[in-house]
Amino acid sequence: MEIRLKINRKNGLHIRMGAAFISFLQSLIPDKEKLQRTYVIYNGKKVQANNLLSLVALKIKQGDEFTLVLDENTDQKTVEQIQAFFNQAASEDTRQTETDRLLMENSVTLHEAVSSIPNGIIVVNKENVIIYVNRAAAELLEKEPQDILNRRADEVIPHSCLHKILQTGKTEITEKQQINHYTVITTRSPILLNDQIIGAVAIFQDISSIEKISKELNEVKELQEKLNLVLQSVTDLIGLTDEKGDFIFSNEGMDKLLKKREGKRNIREIIGKTGWEDLIRRRNPFMKVTKHKGQSFITKVNPVIVEKEIRGTVATMTPLDDVKQLLEKIDIMEQRTRYLEQELSKHKGLSSAFHKIIGNSETLKDALTIADKVAKTHSTVLITGESGTGKELVARAIHEASPRKNHPFIRVNCAAIPPQLMESELFGYEKGAFTGAYKTHRGKFELADKGTIFLDEIGDLNLELQGKLLRVLQEKEIVRIGGFSTIHLDVRVIAATNRDLAKMVEEGTFREDLYYRLNVVPIHLPPLRARKEDIPLLVEAFRVELNARLGKNIKGYEKGFIEALCNYHWPGNIRELQNIMERLFNLADGDYLLCKDLPHYISNPHATDSSKGQEETIVLSKDKPLHEYEKQIFAYACQFYPSFNQLAKSLGITHKTAASKIRKYKLEHLVGKKYQGD
Repeated sequence: MEIRLKINRKNGLHIRMGAAFISFLQSLIPDKEKLQRTYVIYNGKKVQANNLLSLVALKIKQGDEFTLVLDENTDQKTVEQIQAFFNQAASEDTRQTETDRLLMENSVTLHEAVSSIPNGIIVVNKENVIIYVNRAAAELLEKEPQDILNRRADEVIPHSCLHKILQTGKTEITEKQQINHYTVITTRSPILLNDQIIGAVAIFQDISSIEKISKELNEVKELQEKLNLVLQSVTDLIGLTDEKGDFIFSNEGMDKLLKKREGKRNIREIIGKTGWEDLIRRRNPFMKVTKHKGQSFITKVNPVIVEKEIRGTVATMTPLDDVKQLLEKIDIMEQRTRYLEQELSKHKGLSSAFHKIIGNSETLKDALTIADKVAKTHSTVLITGESGTGKELVARAIHEASPRKNHPFIRVNCAAIPPQLMESELFGYEKGAFTGAYKTHRGKFELADKGTIFLDEIGDLNLELQGKLLRVLQEKEIVRIGGFSTIHLDVRVIAATNRDLAKMVEEGTFREDLYYRLNVVPIHLPPLRARKEDIPLLVEAFRVELNARLGKNIKGYEKGFIEALCNYHWPGNIRELQNIMERLFNLADGDYLLCKDLPHYISNPHATDSSKGQEETIVLSKDKPLHEYEKQIFAYACQFYPSFNQLAKSLGITHKTAASKIRKYKLEHLVGKKYQGD
């Protein structure tokens, strides 16, 4: 319930009237708990009505209105009694009015003073109920004052001992204690009236700030000592001056120089009168080479400006010889750093683009290290190695690790495109250039602009195209078939081959100038038989990949399975291994790959060799021409090899010759027929 009231007394709600009001309320509301829940609201402030100090501190003046809030509704008679208490006309005489005014001023002054003390203060009555709390104490307890007043001290204050003070009447000073986040020292004293204990007061001194100040002072002292040590230890000459230029501090080096000059200890003696006047006028740092007693110094003077006024300067003088020596040392260190960076680059890990290439063998690592280094450049790369060694995978990794990774990677298989179509595929053609050219066609080089073109099986290009390719590499430009305008390109070329280009150059089937143009950075990928320690890693990688792709759940391998794979020669290298693994996955009935499912030439190589030798016999006849025997030989041999390249190696001929003969005799359907075994 709220009751609007108005003060008619001349001195407002002074201390004597406040005390009378509290006494009046106690007679109206005998229930102490209800009385504690009775408040006065004035100017947005809310205080308990039975707290005299807080009530008087509101400074309610004559004619001001305020609100009395009761815990529950009351009858109209009680409301009228309360209103009558404040509405009665002032009857004080002049002396009493003056006395009330002085009491009011002293009470408010005392309240404001105690409230503003940085130490926390809490006052309890003889029942250990808190009747006063200042702002500092409320902050320490992290509560609002109204949440503290009229509550027992032992309910609000951690480790409160005020009830003991009320019993013993003795003052106590405690050790340090923790209240929330604060470290405090508490003093507790009794309040006596006519030798009777009527209450107690606790004063909390927050020593957190004192400890912080002490720590800061120690840090400042330590910093000062360090600064003095630094100033005395450096080889530079250092000095501080006042606003007139007179030195107020100088380290040992500066002190010796000033003594040698035998003049005034003023910065003008060092930088000259003109230099000093220029520094004062411009307020900019002064720097020049000065000479003193035959020695040259780099002299710097910086003004110290406080509130837009020059209060002094800081002067440093560095011997010029020291600077020269320092520059020489820096140059030596830079050279050493470059050397160490170069050495470190040889041993650091490969770029993430190469992580998909599986293997830990030294031969593979050597090749990938070269690839990783050249990836950061724009140089042409020639990758050599047998078919199935992963040349395209390395080429893609070089592209992904290069600055061109966000641009196209275009692959061209030079062996798969007919020679008559190769030129248009590489360089494109204009509309109407030939029959069937209904629109302009961009070639592979044009598509690869800003990116990388990968020329796989480069050894299969004919000599005419080799010449045109050489011009593109040299001039970095193309002209479409049937076109006249030149198209400038920025393309990185990576070529690959499983053939011996150097031998082809000797035989005249590959241009020497193109060979050297391509062979800027050669990378040779070792065959799988040269890095058999990588076979278990590859097999495991294929197991994981094929499980995901084929929806299988192959968990492992039968004993002796990996050993059999490691003992095989692998003419088809990694591609052959991958194909065999896929075949085994499709044949597997259980959760493990078995040796019996391996091709017989891997599981029992010796038996395979003997059976191969007995499979077919060539009978000589004078009636057969030579090409018939040749056809018979190729028909037999090509069945056991999956590619022209492997067939060519086994017969000791070139890849081109093997491909030509098989096409001539129309034996393509027999290639690799018995490669995986009968």
